[in-house]
Amino acid sequence: MEERLPPPPPPPLQPCATNSPQLQLPYIGPGTYVVQVPKDQVYRIPPPENAQIAERYRNSPGKEKKRSCCCWFCVCLIVFIAILIIIGAIVGALFSMVLKPKSPRFSVQCFQLKNSTQPLYNITLKVNNPNSKVGINYKQGGDVSLSLKQREIASGTYPSFYQAHDNSREFRLALKASKGKLPMQVDKSMMNKKKKVNVTCTLTIKIHAQMKMLSLHSGTIKYEVTCQVKVDTLAKNTRVLSQQCETKRT
Repeated sequence: MEERLPPPPPPPLQPCATNSPQLQLPYIGPGTYVVQVPKDQVYRIPPPENAQIAERYRNSPGKEKKRSCCCWFCVCLIVFIAILIIIGAIVGALFSMVLKPKSPRFSVQCFQLKNSTQPLYNITLKVNNPNSKVGINYKQGGDVSLSLKQREIASGTYPSFYQAHDNSREFRLALKASKGKLPMQVDKSMMNKKKKVNVTCTLTIKIHAQMKMLSLHSGTIKYEVTCQVKVDTLAKNTRVLSQQCETKRT
C-alpha cells in the first residue's frame, strides 16, 4: 500500500517592502467604541450656524452686564431725585414755619374800557409785599378774569416778576373781552355820557408765588385774590367808587 504524504506547509509570508509606509493603528482599549464618519460629512471649516451660535454666546454676557449697569443707574437716579424732593419739602416747611411770611395785598387803582373791534379792559393793579425780610417771586401761569353777575366778561394773564420785601408795585392788566356782545349793563354805562351808570364787577386773580430770602425759598404757594370793584361809569374818566379785595391761600 502506498503511504499518503502530508500536505506541504503554506508558503511563508513575504515581508513588506522597506519603502512602503507601515500603517500603525492607535491602541484601542477594552470598552472603547470606534465610530466611522463618512468622509463627505467631515467639515474642515465650521458651518455658518455654528459661528452664529458661538457669537451669540460670546455677546450675551456683555449685554446682560450693560443692562444691569443701566438698571442700577436708573435706580440711583430715582433715589437721588426722591431725596432732593424730600429735602426741598422739609426746607420749605421749615421756611414757612419759622418766618411765617404774610400774603401779598392787592388793590385796584384804575379801571378803563376801550371800545374797539375787540373791547379791552385796562386795569391798573397795585400789589404790596408786607414782609420785612422775605421777597415774593410771582411765577408764570397766573390767570386773571373779570366777571359781571357771575358771568365772565374778560380774561387775561398775570405777569411774572420778583418783588422785594417792604415793596409796592403798580402794573397794568390788559383783559380781552369775551366773544359776543357786551353785557347790556356795560354797554349802557359806556354809551350813556349824560348820566353815569354805576357798574360792579368781580376781579379774580389766581397766581403761583414763591417766598424767598437770600438763598432760601419756600415751595410754590397758590393764591386766589378776589376784588369786588364798583365804578361810577365806563365812559370817559372812570373813577373807582369802592373796592374790597381778599387774598387767600388755596
